[in-house]
Amino acid sequence: MKRTIAAKVQLIYITLFVLIILTTAVISYVSSIRQLERQVIGSNQNVLRQISKRVDSALQEIDLTTLNFLRNNESRSFFESTASDAPQHLLGLSMLQDQLGNILGANFNMKAMFLYSTISSKLISASDYYDLDSAAGMGWIKSFAGSTKVNKWTASPPEAGTSDFLLIRNYPFTAGPKDRSGVMVTQINEKSISKMFSDLQFSDSYNVFLVDQNGNILSHKDSKLIHQSILDQSYSAQVLSREGHGYVTETTAHGKNLIFYDNSAYTGWKLIYVVSQHQLSTLSLTVRYILIGMAVLMLAVATLTTRFVNHRWFAPMEYFIARLEDITKRTPHGLENRSTSPSLSYNELHSRIEQVFTGYSNAEKKLHESIPALKLQLMFDILTGNKTKFEFAEPMLNHAGIDLYPGHYIVLTMEYDNKAMLEKVGDMNLYLYALCNVAEEIIRSGQGEIKGAAVQMNDFQAALILSFRSGGSAENTAAAKALGEHFMAYIEGQFRRTLSIGIGGYYEHFSDIRKSYLESAALVSCKILMGPSALITAGDIESWNTGRLLEVFESIDDLVETVKQVNAEKTGAVLEELFERAARCNLSKEMMVQLCLQVILKALRTAADPALNEQFQAEHETVLIRLQRCETLYELRAVLGSLMDELIQSMNDKRNHKKKSSELIESILSYTTEHYNQSDISVNYLADRFNLSPNYLSKLFKEYTFSNFVDYLIEVRMKAASRLLLETPMKLNDVAQQIGYTNFSSFLRNFKKYYGMTPTEYRQLHMK
Repeated sequence: MKRTIAAKVQLIYITLFVLIILTTAVISYVSSIRQLERQVIGSNQNVLRQISKRVDSALQEIDLTTLNFLRNNESRSFFESTASDAPQHLLGLSMLQDQLGNILGANFNMKAMFLYSTISSKLISASDYYDLDSAAGMGWIKSFAGSTKVNKWTASPPEAGTSDFLLIRNYPFTAGPKDRSGVMVTQINEKSISKMFSDLQFSDSYNVFLVDQNGNILSHKDSKLIHQSILDQSYSAQVLSREGHGYVTETTAHGKNLIFYDNSAYTGWKLIYVVSQHQLSTLSLTVRYILIGMAVLMLAVATLTTRFVNHRWFAPMEYFIARLEDITKRTPHGLENRSTSPSLSYNELHSRIEQVFTGYSNAEKKLHESIPALKLQLMFDILTGNKTKFEFAEPMLNHAGIDLYPGHYIVLTMEYDNKAMLEKVGDMNLYLYALCNVAEEIIRSGQGEIKGAAVQMNDFQAALILSFRSGGSAENTAAAKALGEHFMAYIEGQFRRTLSIGIGGYYEHFSDIRKSYLESAALVSCKILMGPSALITAGDIESWNTGRLLEVFESIDDLVETVKQVNAEKTGAVLEELFERAARCNLSKEMMVQLCLQVILKALRTAADPALNEQFQAEHETVLIRLQRCETLYELRAVLGSLMDELIQSMNDKRNHKKKSSELIESILSYTTEHYNQSDISVNYLADRFNLSPNYLSKLFKEYTFSNFVDYLIEVRMKAASRLLLETPMKLNDVAQQIGYTNFSSFLRNFKKYYGMTPTEYRQLHMK
């Protein structure tokens, strides 16, 4: 058999993979494009209908607001009475203007509202009140009064000088043309309507527009196109003649376009959305590139996999079988006639290969059941309390090579110091494996009074079970301590690593080995108090002193107080004292970590900053891991100190920001007091002057003065007005202009609201 067969098989497989992948890619592309086009059409139709409903809802809300407004007393009084200079009439007009201003402020879709009375020939808006004949550029409103040809919703006439469209409501709105006494014109903010078009998938708002029944554009992102007609477009006849919603196609020199439309049952207008073939093709182009990329990647993977399999298994196996065939054809040693040499049949060859692999599987199985694995399992069972009878465990101990006496036990838990230096877990496992071997070798080299076995318990600790021939608690504990010191010296000399060891209690019975292990594990955690290279017994850890614990709590309170004072230097000194007192209490590592967490929580409560609390909650696990990785009090002190420094810095930054904000508000208040008589002074004016956003300025003003800017400005102006009324003979109109009011009605309204009486009454009351 020649090795060229492997290359041929490889070529066949690669060709087959290429055909399968290319066929799959083509089928996927065709089906994806069709499905994508259907989804695009459906989704755009649905979104267009939703936007059309949103526009109708906004216009219906405006219409309802207008109808309710025409029903109130002030509106009826304006339309049904003649003009008068009586204070009661002026106050009524002022209240009417307030209502208009409130409506415009509550609905950003409404730009302006005008009321025209044919009885008084007066025009009123939220800011003005005058004769319509004397108002420049407002004569177009008069053409709507009593007209029957104007639709309720209509475009602005050219003389209005605006691209916004209008809502026309006559008064009374149920009366005929001859019985009407006025008209209300609401100017709709066209920009707020065109902003609703941006939700469409391919929309940059330039290909979406709102048209009336005659094809005139009412709303579009480009204001230059408003009032133009779409009748010159080839699709206009189809779209304008159809009801409901749907789409039509248009063929142009640049390709096919989809024209989506939705007809409003409320206004009769149509919302039109044009999607070009180029925009649709961008989606298909993306799908095409994705499929091509996936196909190329799959071809590369298939080719590499085929070559790898061929190189790794097929070619060696082909060579192996060829060699076996060659061996079977050779003449046995000592025979001259090659033709008479016996050769292995394929069945015999298969049998021998099967024997080889079966033998390998059996060997692998025995490896998994080897003595090291059995020893590891036995040690875990003994230390965790799963095996408590020595007589039952002894046969398995002997089989695993674990030599223990039937009584007198002490367990040592051993842990390397400076674990952070061993960056890879594999390195730590290697060091722990060496530690277990060293411990067992040292015990075996003794005189036989002590027997033992060691095992790695986790990623950073190993446990050593010591059993003694005889002796009591004090004698055997001293021997275990001497043995631990020998381990530490050997590890430091050979591995250049320091070791900390916790020595558990002495127990007579095999079932109590678990107790000794738990005690030793708890003791080794106390090395955070004693430092590295510590040999710790129960006698080294004294009981807690209540008085010293109280000193620790006092230091915590002192530390929190220095944080509150934003005193970093004093905080460092108190933190040092806290750790000195905690060390004298012989607290375990777990208790020291919890102590640090309590300090952090109390400091955060003192800071009283929700943002800092949220940050700590988000980083709680990270902080806890940093504290648990510390092996000495010095490391704990450094971590806690850095956290306190960060907290103090955050508090200091916040105070500085608050101080700057306070100075900024003082400047604004001072400027307002000096320039209150400017008629154009407002939040927007001050925001531009002091380089702030209006919202941020309003928020700061409210936070520091507990009042909004408009109320504060009214208060300053009213106090100035009272001085002018009492100290000068100025007329009321002059007083209003002097303090910054261009609208006399607004001055009267605000003065009465502030002092509870009119300016005339105020002057008469205080001039007596």
